[in-house]
Amino acid sequence: MQVKNFGHGYLLYELKNKNDMVLKLTDIGASIAGVFFKDKNGKEIQVSFGSDDYSFYLEPHDYIGASVGRVANRTINAEFTLDGKTYNLAKNDGGKHHLHGGVEGISFKKFDSKVLDDHSVLFSYSSNDGDEGYPGNADIDITYTLTDNNEIIMEYFVAVNAPTPLNLTNHAYWNLDGEGVIYDHDLFIDSSFYLPVTEECVSTGEILKTENTPFDFTKTKKIGSDIEKANGYDNCFIFNEKNILSNICEEDNLNKLRASCHSDKTGITLELYTTKPAMHFYSGNMLNDRKVRNTVLNKHNAFCFETEFLPGAVNFPHFPSIIFDADKDYNEKTIYKLSLK
Repeated sequence: MQVKNFGHGYLLYELKNKNDMVLKLTDIGASIAGVFFKDKNGKEIQVSFGSDDYSFYLEPHDYIGASVGRVANRTINAEFTLDGKTYNLAKNDGGKHHLHGGVEGISFKKFDSKVLDDHSVLFSYSSNDGDEGYPGNADIDITYTLTDNNEIIMEYFVAVNAPTPLNLTNHAYWNLDGEGVIYDHDLFIDSSFYLPVTEECVSTGEILKTENTPFDFTKTKKIGSDIEKANGYDNCFIFNEKNILSNICEEDNLNKLRASCHSDKTGITLELYTTKPAMHFYSGNMLNDRKVRNTVLNKHNAFCFETEFLPGAVNFPHFPSIIFDADKDYNEKTIYKLSLK
């Protein structure tokens, strides 16, 4: 592992495994600053994007690689009611809704960081009562591990001192070709139900079947096959379980493939495993001239696998609760795994 001065007191970590897979991390937003993997011809491909300029992570950047919280996705009208009290959150999405934890959330904060071993880094941040409008203190730990099986293991642990909503995720952008549109990527999602959204990209509260819709990826198909019919993908997909309205947090879930994406061009496959009950699949609809390392991202040049609880859970009582308290710690795990197939 290499630890570099990223500038102005920030750090850049570079982890490499025995297969020469590289994971770059920074303490700004506990962010993935890039993932590099060799394709079927032995050429190194930047499959997840970032920047080697620290200032990139301190400005609006489409949350590229960032950890997101306290609550990922959109909170309708930037408010929720808890124990009879209404909390007003930062309105950072069109001046109306709350997005990805607020104006800064945790995505632009400097985390304390600690090398655990040659392949693991721990990032820690304490969010105070009132941050972005959220109640209670939240002590956040995010650990990244790069294994020799080409896995990026992300472990999230949050302890709070008062009831508060939590729904953390990672917002890495992926393109298994390293550049260009993602239409020819083959996508599988283990989901028979998805959440439709309004024109403002907030949940309607409905839970619809994916079957016979552009949102059905239970049988692998090209991302571009129905992308126009779907008006681009920016939706939560609920993983297949007996009870779709339960937050399932079991270690055994890590043995079940929840999503995968493959490029015939490079031979690279990305697999997703998680304890979370759902995933937000975003096809980069709003990317516009976003300059990253060695390339520029525009519409549909990258995708996100954002593991999550149901977005809008604080707005819809029939969605499983995301309220955690001093007696209920937040403990989740997500794995991105790369391979050649």
